[in-house]
Amino acid sequence: MTLKLFLVAAAFAAAATHTTTASADQLEDIKAAGTLNCGVLTNSPPLGFQDPNTREPAGYEIDLCGMFAAHIGVKPKLTPVSPQTRMAELTQGRVDILASLLSYSKERAEQVDFSGAYIAEDFNFVVLDASDIKTVDDLAGQRIGLVKGSVLIPLTEKRLPDARVLSFETSAASFLALQQGKVKATVYRYSEGKAVQRNAGDDIKALRFLDEPLLSMPSGFAFRKGSPELVKAADEFLASIEKNGEGQKLYDKWLGKDSDLKATRKFEFGKPQPTWFTN
Repeated sequence: MTLKLFLVAAAFAAAATHTTTASADQLEDIKAAGTLNCGVLTNSPPLGFQDPNTREPAGYEIDLCGMFAAHIGVKPKLTPVSPQTRMAELTQGRVDILASLLSYSKERAEQVDFSGAYIAEDFNFVVLDASDIKTVDDLAGQRIGLVKGSVLIPLTEKRLPDARVLSFETSAASFLALQQGKVKATVYRYSEGKAVQRNAGDDIKALRFLDEPLLSMPSGFAFRKGSPELVKAADEFLASIEKNGEGQKLYDKWLGKDSDLKATRKFEFGKPQPTWFTN
């Protein structure tokens, strides 16, 4: 081997070693720091919201992040993120993990590493109950309000190419636009739509979910690319709470029989879903 080829080979070997070490070190760094910095939403009840009594983050994903932190032997640190900024917060290293309703897509999977699912729900178009809209096709040519940066925007544009999608900063803003008649519909996952309607009070105009789901997609933890040890730890954690029943207890508390949503769990914690990367 010539000196030039030897140096090139050595450089590749060093790079490969560095990549492997860096990947493994993310979990070790978290353990050394003693904290898991979780990027969470605080405006999407019951998954993640600010408790009006304590002013602290609360909800399904908040509890889940705390449980995962305990699983790896550290304390959780909660950092509020928005749907628009959450990917950047993770990829730029300001948080270690996202537990922020990040649904799977091929595009996102090129930027971050996903764990197995910890929730899977249908996303449906929602209209005012008094609306003359009966089916999804009736929304052709209508204004639809969605949260800026949501994966639902391109999916809605594909399903209803003649509709006009208006982007809002939060789901609360799109809900208000629906109530005021500025848009004809929005899109909610079941739990979010029910929670928004409940929290808005008795004076709001009643909502109605259209039968045809826009999509059914799971969400899971997201990590920076090249995090195999973290992903492995997360998948082991999710599998453990599926087996020991803690996952069902968590689901029942916020979404199922012990909540006012009374939703039925149709997914398995940590199990890969065949529909992950279909959109």
